[in-house]
Amino acid sequence: MASPEFIALQRVVAGRYSLDRELGRGGMGVVFLARDVALDRLVAIKLLPPDLAADPALRARFLTEARTAAGLSHPNIVPIHAVEEHGDLVFFVMGYVDGGTLGSRVRHDGPLPTMELTRAIQEVAWALGHAHARGVIHRDVKPDNVLFERDTGRALVTDFGIARVIEAGDTPPSGAVRGTPQYMSPEQASGGSVDARSDLYSLGVTAFFAATGRLPFESGTVEGFVAKHTAEPAPELARLAPRLPARFTAAIDRCLTKDPRGRFPSAEDLAHEVGAASGALVRVPAPLSRFMRESEVIGGDVASYLGGVLASGILFETLRAIEGDFFGILFGLEMVFIVVFAALSGARTVQMAGLARRLLKSGYGHRALQVGLELEERREQEESAPEFEQGGMLPWVTVAAGAAVTAIGVGVGVVWESDLTVVLGMASAIGAPMVTIRRLWSQLGWGKWWRKRLKGRLGRLAFRLGGIGLGEQPLALPAEGERTEVALGHAAEQLFAALPAEQRARIGDIPAVLAKLEADALVLRERQRDNPRASMRLSTAVAALESMRLDLLRLHAGDASLDELTQDLQAARRVSEQIDGELLAKHEVEDLLEEP
Repeated sequence: MASPEFIALQRVVAGRYSLDRELGRGGMGVVFLARDVALDRLVAIKLLPPDLAADPALRARFLTEARTAAGLSHPNIVPIHAVEEHGDLVFFVMGYVDGGTLGSRVRHDGPLPTMELTRAIQEVAWALGHAHARGVIHRDVKPDNVLFERDTGRALVTDFGIARVIEAGDTPPSGAVRGTPQYMSPEQASGGSVDARSDLYSLGVTAFFAATGRLPFESGTVEGFVAKHTAEPAPELARLAPRLPARFTAAIDRCLTKDPRGRFPSAEDLAHEVGAASGALVRVPAPLSRFMRESEVIGGDVASYLGGVLASGILFETLRAIEGDFFGILFGLEMVFIVVFAALSGARTVQMAGLARRLLKSGYGHRALQVGLELEERREQEESAPEFEQGGMLPWVTVAAGAAVTAIGVGVGVVWESDLTVVLGMASAIGAPMVTIRRLWSQLGWGKWWRKRLKGRLGRLAFRLGGIGLGEQPLALPAEGERTEVALGHAAEQLFAALPAEQRARIGDIPAVLAKLEADALVLRERQRDNPRASMRLSTAVAALESMRLDLLRLHAGDASLDELTQDLQAARRVSEQIDGELLAKHEVEDLLEEP
């Protein structure tokens, strides 16, 4: 049912915004998902809490802070499109980010993988540095104020400066801190002077939570959090997350220093240190990472449904063997259950083709997936402990619990005292193995087996089906490391992103060409030791990347035209096609040699 705020706000914005639903609410207001009617795009509308909007001073301050935040323009800051007041309603309209929050991601899936973690913290630091340079202190950096873009994995920060308004309106007799004390810097929690370094402390707590799934300090009261943040040293991150690069954990420990003077001088310095710490880590593009995550979930579901098929067959055959012909009807029920679970398995497997189609549209094919999976496996080998060491006794407990529930279910079905007990027994006897398999899938890392299937025939089949009707797609390979070609490609991508929208539209395939050249150069670099021709091709690819970067630099400076850039773009595309042709020929020869 629509809330009173929903109805009141919809009346005010009717004709301009169409409210869809409430996304969340808290001490800083209510957020609604809406559609911008004129531009036909999704937006989020944040409404100031009514008790604060009723105070003229706080109302004015909110509008000032929101308008200041609206002046921030950065790829890692959620843009504010409008700030408005209508009677008792004060709100701002911002971009809608569809990938959920960092907080929800960690609470649901556990600590972030190393690459996602370092990338997110670096991007948040970039956003804070941009804001700090313009005199804006966030004051409420926390996981729930960091949003992820679903398709790219990019982290964006929201709610800049709004915490200042909330704090100003908080004058309870108890003197309790209003806001998010779990993430407050010592100086902010104790009511002291706050500057940019306070945000770095809060980002340190956020990073600690994202890396471990827990806070550096635990307390049941606001006062307890304040006391611990003020006086108690934070535990060393490296002890709780030994898989992380030592340079990264040291940077987060420095952020959690009690004295602001011991922290990084600026957010840019922190971003640089995090980037340096993650420079040697494997880099898998966001579309590939998303495909791997979602396909692994599908694999777990398929395994669970197949477990349901097996459990159904065993249960019904056991009952029929014990009870004889009187239970011949069980054969029909058995077939129904088996067909349903088999159909569910097939439907989830078919969804793989949909994921493959989306990946093809992003410019990555099956070969790119193979390389991405290899890079991901290499990263996991460097970071992870053996499977049973990761799970400890938990997998054994899961198996024991599943077996016990299954046995009880079979026993109840055999006793057959009433319709209700039979239904419950059958449900537990079939459901317990399915749940057990699904839990073991993640606890024991069975997704690795599924990945091998994706690298082989199953993956090829999914991409063939997903590519029906798409025609030829420009395909890239994933890149890793901070080598010359990666640095050049990254710099060119940033320059392209900073161009006006009209210019980007005219040369919109530049990112795909840059990604292909980066990937081709990385493959060639690995082969240049044994192949002089690969070394020559590597030089050509790097030169093409350098040419693109210089053209973009000149375009920004007004010394080049789009026509010149287009010519070099065509040349770069030809270089990439030549390299792809040679690599494809080599792979075909290797495949022929591997056949018996």
